[in-house]
Amino acid sequence: FDVSGLENRIGPPGVVARSIAHEMEMHGIAGSLALAANAATAELYARTRAGVTVIGEGDELPLPLASIGLDEDTLGIFHALGMETTADLKAVPEDELIARYGREFRRTLDLIDQRGVHILTPNLKENRVAWDYNLDFPVEDLGQLIFILGHGLGKVLAEAGSIGLSSEQIDIMFGLDDKTTAEYSIKLSFPTLDKAFWLKLANLRLGNDPPAAAIISIRVTCHFARPRAIERGLFAATRPEPESLLLTADKIRKLVGKENVGVPMLVDQRLPEAFALDADKLPQGKEMEPEKEQRPVLALTHFHPPLEAEIKTDDGRLIYLRTRYFAGRVAEYGGAWLGSSQWWTHGFWQQMEWDVELDDRRIYRLARTPDGWFVTGGYD
Repeated sequence: FDVSGLENRIGPPGVVARSIAHEMEMHGIAGSLALAANAATAELYARTRAGVTVIGEGDELPLPLASIGLDEDTLGIFHALGMETTADLKAVPEDELIARYGREFRRTLDLIDQRGVHILTPNLKENRVAWDYNLDFPVEDLGQLIFILGHGLGKVLAEAGSIGLSSEQIDIMFGLDDKTTAEYSIKLSFPTLDKAFWLKLANLRLGNDPPAAAIISIRVTCHFARPRAIERGLFAATRPEPESLLLTADKIRKLVGKENVGVPMLVDQRLPEAFALDADKLPQGKEMEPEKEQRPVLALTHFHPPLEAEIKTDDGRLIYLRTRYFAGRVAEYGGAWLGSSQWWTHGFWQQMEWDVELDDRRIYRLARTPDGWFVTGGYD
């Protein structure tokens, strides 16, 4: 049963456990007691260890291998190798164990690591639910599995909804015919239980990166999150749902490549058009509140291609600038600066830049390269 919240009235988990054990003794109830953050872990230790056991998150107390539900043949092999406890099993790399004993062995490893999937009560500290399906024969065509995958998504999302939760992350793991696994994690910046939406995202993700071998099993894991709260004003205009943006972004990734779609980020260096794309980051979708004090901001608009320029100087000073679109006397200028802060590259020495204000009060970015003078942008 769920004991979350008792620490505020009774004390730490150890005190809670001893208090429950005392009440059991007072009422003549015999048995073992275990407290853990995961229901499956608590049940395992209560069945295996006598007395009171308290397991904190991340703690590992060795258990006999016979207690974790291994079949006799596997247990005999481990005993022959000198492995008697779960601590011995943890010393072996997980990938090797799964490759040798199949994807089903993942459940055993999850149980040892306190990641067992077992929904006990709605307010228990479980954070996910999983659905498993074993195929009768290997399948190479992902299109044949969409219906089965959709069924699994419906199961885990319905489980999350039944306890008043939603999901921002779905993990899909395929057991492959070559004894390996293919894992996919789909993360959102907002929670949703829309099965059709999750299925479209999964279809796009799998189409971009299909498994390397035929599929023999499927596991779908739904990570719980609080439901999305939507509160709009009485006269507020309707807005596009965030699901539409993510579906469109995934379709664009399929066309132009994942590395070319993302959230723009400023680069803390002096570089031409200095920004980068974070392909793994998701837009938060938060509205910006208007600032009380509006401060003027200079924005540089880059010209593509740069405009060829004619420059006149007097005693080393810029005095006149002409392009095919505009011309004027130079009122003020600042510079020169190197066009890049990456001194270790060849391009660091190739371009000098000035900010130039003409007599019509317009400001431009002027650059000198081995090919001549160019106006590369203007300030707004």
